Amino acid sequence: MSAFIDDYDAVFFDLDGVLYRGPGAIPGAVEGVGRLHARGLRTMYVTNNAARSTQTVADHLSRLGFEAQEPDVVSSAQAMGALLQERLPNGAKVIVLGTPNLVDQVEAAGLVPVNSFRDEPVAVVQGYDPAMSWPRLDQGAIALQRGARWFVTNTDSTRPEADGIVPGAGTQVNAVRAAVSDAPEVIVGKPYRPLMDAALARSGAQRPVFVGDRIDTDIMGAHAAGLDSFMVLTGASGVGDLLSAPVHGRPTAIGWNVMSLFHPARVATVEEGVTRCGSAHVRTDDGGCTVVEGPTDSVEEQLDALWALAVHQWGGGGEVGPEVRRRFTLLPA
Repeated sequence: MSAFIDDYDAVFFDLDGVLYRGPGAIPGAVEGVGRLHARGLRTMYVTNNAARSTQTVADHLSRLGFEAQEPDVVSSAQAMGALLQERLPNGAKVIVLGTPNLVDQVEAAGLVPVNSFRDEPVAVVQGYDPAMSWPRLDQGAIALQRGARWFVTNTDSTRPEADGIVPGAGTQVNAVRAAVSDAPEVIVGKPYRPLMDAALARSGAQRPVFVGDRIDTDIMGAHAAGLDSFMVLTGASGVGDLLSAPVHGRPTAIGWNVMSLFHPARVATVEEGVTRCGSAHVRTDDGGCTVVEGPTDSVEEQLDALWALAVHQWGGGGEVGPEVRRRFTLLPA
């Protein structure tokens, strides 16, 4: 049988939760990317994280064993710099709520970073910064209250780390949002178009697929850009996220990790109210509850059952009770 990846000429990767988690590469990721390169496929590394430079990201990937050059990396900070150059006049003052990397991109766009609302900035540019302080957020909030425009790199609510899920850029954005009346004027990163459009333009790909772990950024971002998507179960989103995904957040396919790209695509069929994938059968019983039948002893069997369950629920299936969720103990909840 043909592999899922056979239909594509390039692969766009999210990073955290897909290629690495914390300091180490996710099992199967380095081998999978290497196999893609052996096939002659272009790979792009597309990250919402504005904290690090694209060269730093490329160096990190290389140390982990991935074949990555700086032009292969597209970041929200980089896309933000290009957008600001179009939206703001040269020499305009802006408050940057982000790392030195975001400051560098702002300066490269011909703008002047300042630290206080008293400098009368015309905009606030915000991205993730692990060293963010409340006094800096205060300056941004007051500047926005006084008429500054608000540009945000991304709104990921969490980030996967080696020891667990931690707050992301979205929590810092929400802290400012609590004090101002208007939402950001532009959000650059996934699930919005600017970052994805930058990756498409740079890759020159005709039929790329986006590989990600998050429904709310990666899968929705691929959908917004008109791309197919492949959801891996090694990062932030899990079984519950997939089952409750809206139409614009449903992946083209799912797999355990990057190596799953080389497996046949899972196909779910629906006949007389029963959804089947592999050996799994999913139906809604007379009481309106969803029932999953078939073996779920291995990860692959659970993935088959999950895909059948997801397709069944998206089609208007019944209530998913705790006994069903217990069938997926090898997958993230």
